[in-house]
Amino acid sequence: MKPLSFSLDVENKLLCTNRYLLPSILIGYALFVTWIGPTHMRNRKAYNLRRVLVTYNFLEVIINAYIASRVSYFMINNRDLYCLSKIDRGVLFSQRFKHLGWLIFLNKVFDLFDTVFFVLRKKQNQVTILHVIHHALMPLFCWWGLRSLQVFGGFYLGVGLGMNAVVHTVMYLYYGLSALGPEMAKYLWWKKYITVMQIVQFAIFLVYMSFGFLTGCEQPGKMETTLFAFVSLMLILFINFYKKCK
Repeated sequence: MKPLSFSLDVENKLLCTNRYLLPSILIGYALFVTWIGPTHMRNRKAYNLRRVLVTYNFLEVIINAYIASRVSYFMINNRDLYCLSKIDRGVLFSQRFKHLGWLIFLNKVFDLFDTVFFVLRKKQNQVTILHVIHHALMPLFCWWGLRSLQVFGGFYLGVGLGMNAVVHTVMYLYYGLSALGPEMAKYLWWKKYITVMQIVQFAIFLVYMSFGFLTGCEQPGKMETTLFAFVSLMLILFINFYKKCK
């Protein structure tokens, strides 16, 4: 089946229609944060990005809080989609979710600046394999979903994206407060719980998808199988990260 032809100008969005643009951005991102950026910064002082970071992180808080609220509203008001056939649900999902899906996709591309700021501040130790893989693959999955939404309409999509937005709201709130200065450190004792939240969201997502497959209300396909494998990988990597940081 061909990808859905979006209305509301989504089919005219450059990042969706050009199959090479997003992969090129992600390849450039990976090269910059692992090679070009560190090479450029090797003999330079770290940039002072305090104002940029405060603005960026609190903007992320607003965006992710909005996404979380809209996804929750969508899930509550579209419960009727849960056990429809995959094709019927996919068509309805595409009609009702595409506006929000586009915003989520753009936000995942915007998230790439996290790593860029690490490099420019000479915080290369924070540019881990986990961090780069997570940030590079999330926009790719959203892009894939937008381009094939007519056959990709699982209810698990809303559950996963809703939880992810909540976790990112908390995470960017921490980063934003931290960027205000060292005097905020005494209020940021809850840092370790952010990783716990990330682990819990992945575990809940996998259990939810498995339950949906077993009950027949979620039909496994290429996207579902790939996403299940990706989330499983993220769960393992985040658990290992948590163990190292304890």
